[in-house]
Amino acid sequence: MSTQVQACGMSLRDEPGFPLVSIVMPVMNEALFLDAGLCAVQKQTFPGGSIEIFVVDGGSTDNTVACAEAFSRKDKRVRVISRGRLNCPQAMNAGIEQSRGKYVAKIDGHGCVNERFIETAVAAMEANNGIHCVGGRIVPITKTLAEKANSIARFSPFGVGSGVYTLEPKVQYVDTVQCGVYRRDALVRAGAFDPGLQFGEDEEVNYRITAQGGKILFHPEMVYQYCIRPSLKSLFRQYYGYGMARLKVLRKFPAFFRLKHIVPSALVLSVALSPIWLLLPSPWGVLAGVAPGLYFCFIASASVYLAARNRFPALYRIAASLVALHYGYGLGLLSGVFSRENRPSG
Repeated sequence: MSTQVQACGMSLRDEPGFPLVSIVMPVMNEALFLDAGLCAVQKQTFPGGSIEIFVVDGGSTDNTVACAEAFSRKDKRVRVISRGRLNCPQAMNAGIEQSRGKYVAKIDGHGCVNERFIETAVAAMEANNGIHCVGGRIVPITKTLAEKANSIARFSPFGVGSGVYTLEPKVQYVDTVQCGVYRRDALVRAGAFDPGLQFGEDEEVNYRITAQGGKILFHPEMVYQYCIRPSLKSLFRQYYGYGMARLKVLRKFPAFFRLKHIVPSALVLSVALSPIWLLLPSPWGVLAGVAPGLYFCFIASASVYLAARNRFPALYRIAASLVALHYGYGLGLLSGVFSRENRPSG
């Protein structure tokens, strides 16, 4: 499948020997990144005439819609869907409803895919009917020291544990991927994306797909370049949302639980409750000093290791990023316990 992408304005058709692929891009205030993301889609080695593209806006207040519409005038494969305020799963479902492809690719508007992204995924699923989703490596894009520190922390097991960001770069079956390419029938059969999840929608839908017997393949030749959050505040808010969403998934699917899901919350509680333990008789009083001390040692050791491994000079920035991850995720999960909005859907 080495046919080069053809010129803009290509009519939509399923080329002989190539199934139609529907690319759905959920966007929200992505005017700074959208052109680059769409240009990356244009450069796919998969035949351009077998690709349709849906840019689904979630209620942007910047020039995202204008950028998408300008792009659609140059490339007739691009369709813009704007239905007011939508979260990412709702935007994905809106695009899936309009799609006609045998395969559906979820490509977030906050980054870019490499040229063989679609080709690699389709080839894998065409060769094995048991594979229902294929995804690849997430490669961070950073420009500032703050972004680099956030990236180092997030893409390490010291952040919120091992997962899609820490996978070994080899072809392997996994539990989940981010920005995957799906068999449309398997995705629809699983119920598509949960509209009640603002964050973590990939992992949740992939859980349902595997529960129905589908396999998810990680292929390192697929690359999604992701623009890292630019500040500690934005990183904290992102992982606060992930924590809230994770609790909702656990309520919906108790079997989804892993010990790593509650470790950040346990850390937050241990440190927060340490003053109260001072009032309790031994050995509880000892924990008042032990818990914060152990956490400080963990952050210091992890930061030194990551700074040395990545040859990053600002060790304190990595430490701050790790704390933002832990407290964001931990507080998000804890707040979800009391949130009416975090009830199971469906």
